[in-house]
Order: sequence, then structure tokens, then C-alpha cells
Amino acid sequence: MKKIFSFIVISFVIGNIVSWSMGSWPIEFKQQPYSERQITAIDALKKEMSNHAEDVSILIELGAIYSMHNDIELANGYLDKAITLSPNNALAIAWYNANRAKISGASLDFTWGLYKLYTLNTALSNISKAVTMAPDDITIRTIRLATFANIGPINPEFNLVFEDETWFNTLFNNPTAQLPQQLKAQFYLSMAQAYYFNENKQAAIDVTKYLNLFKSVPHKTKQDEKQFQQLTIKFDQADRGKSW
Repeated sequence: MKKIFSFIVISFVIGNIVSWSMGSWPIEFKQQPYSERQITAIDALKKEMSNHAEDVSILIELGAIYSMHNDIELANGYLDKAITLSPNNALAIAWYNANRAKISGASLDFTWGLYKLYTLNTALSNISKAVTMAPDDITIRTIRLATFANIGPINPEFNLVFEDETWFNTLFNNPTAQLPQQLKAQFYLSMAQAYYFNENKQAAIDVTKYLNLFKSVPHKTKQDEKQFQQLTIKFDQADRGKSW
């Protein structure tokens, strides 16, 4: 079957360290608006699924679109079915667990955040398993990068984000690679966020470097511009103390 709609992750902001440190309280993931193109794609995918109800690629794409717009329960329905039908599909594993991380954050935990942290870490570990299964898949790498960079050091596997940094920089330095500018924009934002968490003088230099690289990207999306502004404000207002 010919795929109707394929995409690279453009923005997958899952929260920040302040939110994840709130323990039992739910994190609010505000629904992001759908463009006309995205609505058309959803309609086309659903129409195609009426004839191919168990097509895993369609289920993943629908789940991914809904997850990126923070319709996490709706996304979970499609992604859960995809991973049930194809439990060893690395892309399904990555998207399912990235969305499960959001569901974990959005939950109210009566164990003072302990169960939430357990479910979060389980989801994040499974994303890394997907990378291990398909280390050269750019979408899976992007899912881990964006997810890990925005959750921060509360994730015991946070340092893997710097492994992804090396992987992406190698890819960007390949003159034969035809990559969308929006992917580069999201990479620069994710790395600025990741280095922000490090809180040292070298990290401050790296944050500035990646924010400047983002500014050099042409045709940025409004959502990426908004994320850039939020990062810039947060960095400017940070209490850097002696370490910064």
C-alpha cells in the first residue's frame, strides 16, 4: 500500500524539568492547533484505514500526528493497536512510548510521584530500545532527542541525548544528505534545551551556539519560533550562580 502521509518530527515538546519535578501533580499538555494540511492528512489516513484496518504504518502515522498535537489519549488508541499488531516494530515502539511518557506526566499520582517516575522511566528506556533496534532511523532518533532533551536529568538516560547530538551532527556534515531545514531547526532547539540543563560555563556557550544556529535556519515554523523565544527568555532569566 502506498503511504499517504509521511513526515519527520518537527516539534515534540514534552515538558521541562520544572514540570517533571512537581511530583504527583498532573502536567498539562495543551492541545496544539492542527493546520489544514494536517486535517486533510488525518482524513485521508482514516479513509485509507477503512480499507486497511490493521495497517501498522497508518496506525503509527495517525497516532504520531495526534501525539504531536497533545491529543494523547486519542494517540494512545492508535499506537497501542500498532504495537499490539507489530510488537517488534521499532517506530511503533518509539512513538508509543513517547506518547506514554506524556500520559505518565499528565496523570495524578497518589504515591507522591514515585509511580509516575517509574512509568516515565520505563517509557524512556523503551524509546532507547527502539534506537538500538534501528540506530540509523532518523525519525526514531529525533523522537528520542526531542523527548530526552525536554525532560532533562530526571531521566537516568538523559546523557544519551549527547550521543544523538553526535549522530545528527555527523548526518548534517554529510554533503549528500538531503535534509529539511525544519529538522535542523528542531535539532538546534533540542540541543539548546539539553545544554541548558547542564548549568555550567561550557553549557552556556553551547546553549548560545545552538540558539544562534537556530536563528540562521530559513523558513522557520511559528511553533519553532515560539519555542525559541521561550528558551531565550528562560536562558536570560536563569540564576546561573558561580557555575554559570
